[in-house]
Amino acid sequence: MSHFQGISPDGMWLLAENRFHDSKSYYEEHKPQIKAQVLDPLRALAEDLAGVVTAIDPRIVTDPNRNGCISRVRRDNRYTRDKSLYRENMWVAFLRDKKAYPCAPGFFMDFSLKGSYYGLAFYYAAPRLMQTVRRMIDEKPAVWTKALKQAEEAGFASTGDRYARPKRVGLPPLLDAVYNAKTVAMERFDPDPAFFGSAALVDALKEAFTALAPLYRLLIAAVERDIELAGDSATAS
Repeated sequence: MSHFQGISPDGMWLLAENRFHDSKSYYEEHKPQIKAQVLDPLRALAEDLAGVVTAIDPRIVTDPNRNGCISRVRRDNRYTRDKSLYRENMWVAFLRDKKAYPCAPGFFMDFSLKGSYYGLAFYYAAPRLMQTVRRMIDEKPAVWTKALKQAEEAGFASTGDRYARPKRVGLPPLLDAVYNAKTVAMERFDPDPAFFGSAALVDALKEAFTALAPLYRLLIAAVERDIELAGDSATAS
């Protein structure tokens, strides 16, 4: 049984108002409502999705209090041009421990009144890691094609930034979208706030993450190979 019952438009409007005022006093005054209408439901959503993501990879962190699994209302604006204090979008994200795996793919949903983005993407993809991904595609193009086709049939499209000069030309579109990208991001967008407004979201995300699971496993295998290669290189030096 789902514990998540949706995040109401009132809750999202409250976040938008909080961002508009951008005031600690306004946030403190409305903190109990934000917790009840947004943060508590987001925790419930993370708990409801924990089973499906750990079935895909038992090393994925699902604790809402760790690893950035659910977003905070207060922004970390130390390294951004936008110095506003609070956010109007929120997210839930599932990936391995970022300290042990600084380059890690993860399942996510990011939502606001403008709609929802959800799917599979890297938290951070170093150029060396993407080189490993390309090498693995060269080794088993059919396996990658099958995984990408399953993602495409579930409604996901590649949104990763591409290199100005392709690393390889003449690839089929599905492989080209990943091979010549600076990172891997497979996303789907739903513009309707009602998408995250009911318990039906849980099953929708379970289905989405399951469809993306074969691609996730290929990407995490690339991460593990990259870590192994880095270790071998360090030992040799």
